[in-house]
Formats: sequence, C-alpha cells, structure tokens
Amino acid sequence: MPVNSSGRALETCLMLALGPLAFANPWLLLGLPLLPILWILLRTVPPAPVRRLFPGVALLLGLADDEVQTDRTPWWLLLLRMLAVAAAIIGFADPVLTPRADTVRDGPLLLLFDGSWADAPNWSARNEHVEGLLGEASVTGRQTAVVSLTDLPSRPVLPFRSARNWLSELPGVVPVPWMPDGPAVLSWLSGLDGSFDTFWYSDGTAQDWRSAALAELQERGQVSVFEARHPVLALRPARIADGTIQVPVARSRSTEASAVTVVAHGLDPGGIERQLARVDVAIPEGESEAEVVLSLPPELTNRLTRFEIEGIRSAGAVSLTDDSLGRHEVAIIAAREEREGSRLLSPTHYLEQALRPGADLIRGAIQDIVLANPDVIVMADVASLAGSERNAVEHWVRDGGLLLRFAGPRLAASDIGREAEDVLLPVRLRAGGRRVGGAMSWGEPKRLRAFSAASPFFGLPVPDDVTVSSQVVAQPDPSMAERTIATLADGTPLVSRKRLGDGQVVLFHVTANADWSTLPLSGLFVQMLERLAISARQTQPSAEDLNGTVWTLDRRLDGFGNVGTAGTIAGVDGVRLVTESPGPDLPPGIYVGDSGTIGLNAFGASQQLAAADWPVDVPVEEFAASRSLPLKGSLLFLAILVFM
Repeated sequence: MPVNSSGRALETCLMLALGPLAFANPWLLLGLPLLPILWILLRTVPPAPVRRLFPGVALLLGLADDEVQTDRTPWWLLLLRMLAVAAAIIGFADPVLTPRADTVRDGPLLLLFDGSWADAPNWSARNEHVEGLLGEASVTGRQTAVVSLTDLPSRPVLPFRSARNWLSELPGVVPVPWMPDGPAVLSWLSGLDGSFDTFWYSDGTAQDWRSAALAELQERGQVSVFEARHPVLALRPARIADGTIQVPVARSRSTEASAVTVVAHGLDPGGIERQLARVDVAIPEGESEAEVVLSLPPELTNRLTRFEIEGIRSAGAVSLTDDSLGRHEVAIIAAREEREGSRLLSPTHYLEQALRPGADLIRGAIQDIVLANPDVIVMADVASLAGSERNAVEHWVRDGGLLLRFAGPRLAASDIGREAEDVLLPVRLRAGGRRVGGAMSWGEPKRLRAFSAASPFFGLPVPDDVTVSSQVVAQPDPSMAERTIATLADGTPLVSRKRLGDGQVVLFHVTANADWSTLPLSGLFVQMLERLAISARQTQPSAEDLNGTVWTLDRRLDGFGNVGTAGTIAGVDGVRLVTESPGPDLPPGIYVGDSGTIGLNAFGASQQLAAADWPVDVPVEEFAASRSLPLKGSLLFLAILVFM
C-alpha cells in the first residue's frame, strides 16, 4: 500500500534515527509528542472539596480503613501506562524490523532474475530471499516489478505494482533450460524509461552482454547483485572415444579442488529407468574441467538415456544421450556362393567397412539371426529364401525391423517380383536388369539426380563421380513414385522403400560392392546408410548431414533437469539442432527424425562456462533467507497486558 509523501519523509527520518525499523503508517507516530500532555492531565489534581460540619461524622471517628488510597496516581504506575500508550501508538503505526535498509528506499524496485538453468540448483533459496524482500517492500508500500531475462515482457515497460501482488505470483516464475538472449536483453533494457533501483539475481555465469546490461541499469538507479558463492556445474554431451564413453564435467570456478558423482541412467529390459553406473570424478585445483570415462558392454550402452551430476537439479547438469552413443546390431546375409578371389570384390566388403565403426555385425543362419532380433537385416544379392526363412523374416519386419536389400546378378536373373509384388521387395522388377555403361553396352554410366524433399536423403550433396553402370529396373506401377526415394538422372529408381507393418523394406537397385556402381566407394554411401538408421553415428552430425531433414521433439528437458513429454511442438529444421543454441522455440530434449534421434542438451560441447566478473563498485552478496519481522502484534499485546 503506497504511503503519502509526508509519511515517506517521516519514514526516512525514523530509519535514519532508529536503524532498520520501518513503519507502514508512520503518520500515527505524531501521537507520541502528545504523551507529555497526557502525563500532565493525568497528574492534575481536582479542586479541594468544600468543608461542612456534620455531627454524624463523630460516630466514624476511631475507625480504620482496610485500604489506604493515595491522593495521586503513583509516578511509576503513570509511567507504565504512558509506556503502554506509546506501545499502542507505535504498534498501530505498523512497525517492521527489516534486515536490509535499502529495501525501504524511496522509488520503484526491480527484482531481476537471469532465470537460466544455472539458477535452478539455488532456486528455493533464491525464492525465500525474494519473498523476504517483497514482504519488506509490501510493508513500506514500495512499488515492485519482477522480471526474468529468459521471459522478457513483450514491451519495454516494467510491470510495477504492489509487492504483495508479486508474492502470490512468484511461484509461477521458474528457471528455463536455456540462457538469456543477450541482444534481446540489451534491446529491452535500452527501451526502459524512468528511474528505479535493481536487485539483480545473477546465475553466476559470465556472459558477454552482462556488462552492457549493467551499464543500462546503473543509468536508472542503484544496482545490487545477489548470486550463489559455489560454482556452477554442467555436463557436456557424452561421446565415444577409444572405445569408451566420455562425459566432460565443467565448472565455473577453479579456485579449489572438488569432487562430483556422475550417474548413468538407462532402461532395463522391462523398459523401466534404472541407475546403470556411478562414477566419482575429482576436479583438481586450478582446473575447470574433468572427464568421466566409462566402459560399458554394448547392451548397456544401447540402453543409456542420460547422465546427470548427483545432487544437482539443473538442466545443465544433465547430458541426454542419442544415437551417437548407441550401436545397432546389423545382420549381414550374403549369397551362399560368394565369389572367390579379392576381398574387395566380396558382395559385403564395402558394407562391412561402412557399418563396422558404428554397428555390431552379426552373421549366421537366417533363423538364428531372426531370433537374435537385430535392428537391421542386410541381404546382399540374395534372390530366394526357404519358406520358413521367408516367413520368419516377414514377421520380423512387420514387428518393426528394417530389411535392407541390395541387387546383384542373382536377383536380376531370378523371377522374384516379376508377375506380382514380392512381400520382401518394395517394387516389382523387370527381368534381366539394365546395363547402361561399359564395353558391351550403349550409353554412358548414369549419374544420380538430386534427392527430392520427400526422400530421407534430402539435403545430401550428390558427388559428380558417383555413377551407375548396371541396375535392376522397377516395373511401372501406380505406387512406384511414392516408393522411390532416390533416382538416377534419367528418372529410373536407384533406391526404393515400402512400409510393411511396423517395419520397412528398402532396396538398393545396385550391388553392395563396386561391380555395378561407384556408390559404395563414396562417402555418400555411408551418409545414406546413416539416414536409413543403419549405422549409428559416433559423433554428432554436421549441418551438412542434417540439411533438408525435419526433426520432432519427443522428450523435453526442463530447467530443473527433469525429462518429460514434449507436448505439441512443430518440427524443426535439422540444421538448427547443430548450429543454434537452445531457446524458447528450440527447447533442449530428444528430437526424433527418420534416421534416428538427436539429443539437444542445455550445455553444449563448445559452450564456455566461467564465473561472472562484476565491477568493484557493484555490491555482490550471497542470498540467504531474509524475512522482515512485524512488531505490531507484540506491541499491542504488551499494551493490553499493562492496562489489565
């Protein structure tokens, strides 16, 4: 409740005289100077009575009174009552004992939060401190505004109002899993008008825009900074190196040695999240980073969902895992009569070279492979399967498997998919195949056409030196255009795909080796396999890898490091996931695309983490629980007790 100007002036005087004591109704203190007058009135003796003779009084002579009353009120009793009246006057003036004198300064007050994930570990203590300051401001009637730099008002106008109103709205202010947008902050601050003091609740991290923001605020009034003294801790994205999982731990201050515990979480066979591993890591004095090194079996590595620093509730202390850590199981099945001679001519040599860095390769009989339930089954020039094998593979695909087939002489010479569509082929095939280059054919080898927007390969650059000399040709069909995901320059299908139940069947219309094309010799071959989720990445994808892809947020990370459902959010361009920092329209979490998953973490692989450096003329304090102490009730109770 605002007070008038005379009340504010009296309040300031009392603060100067009495120290950290504020009054909501200081004008009532004007009653204190009237106490001496009341003292004089109470001490005044009424006029002496007129004396008259009455004979009957003689009968009372000699009697003694049980109680003797004084002619006047004793001075000590009168003083006690004066003190009781003074206590009542002061009590009705709403006195509050405040631990901070600067909260009762005149003029508006801005409580400014960074509001980032680095604020989250101290959010409860921060809120207790803010509640105390708002309580003091509400008693003194100081207009207050609360603003988070990660959720700026749409216009550069501070929402000043009663501090009591902000007390009810404070629980709705929470940290978010990204840092403030520096240019947006400076633009908003530069548009503010008027004078006000600022209490800046910093997250303790160095930001290149912080000095300019401080200068803008100092032009408008006094600035005090509150921040936690302990360092900010964060995890960088996990990576695979030298066959181990490495998770860098960063901190904002390196003045002393410290130790943290990093916990690996993942799913058990029943799909319930469990703690899979714990590692203690020491950060030496003078060092700002240390590294957690884990060696887990592939079956546990594939189940990892996230790493987190134990005891730190912050999005920055969580490192989400994606396909860059997982290793797919890929079964390779080749024709029974593999060609003898050079290994380079093997139908599966280039496949193995492309898949081995990011996948566990398995071989065996088809029935055994299906029972092992790999992520992918690759068939290199396999024309026919036995009835039981065929049924087993079909059921496996319908249950969500990916069958990747490559053409070759045997498939071209067979009659599979000639008269009717084969369930394990995406398109019908013409007999004999097609030869478009070489000494015994007319024409030149065909180059590839740029991938269409509907293709999972969209955005991948097509090298000029990738050519095709032979292929199996799809028969024209109404569904052929929909199922074709890569074509040659003349429009004939190079790669086709169809959905089968929950899985899919993909056919490369060329061989898996260099017999029919130079595709297996190029880096494009590996990129195409990655887009099909055949080969797990061992590093984060580049912008070139993600060009033309669209990803949908599946699981979202909040400011406190909790992972939850994403809700309804529009898909994002894949390039943004590796070129932009997290923000309101690009929240951290797990993004899902046609080729797998990508984890966008709150703290990036190349992001710097250092402590904020404030000028010497700016007071920096550690926030602690700070609450005002109302004295009205105690003083009024004391006054009533005395009068009783």
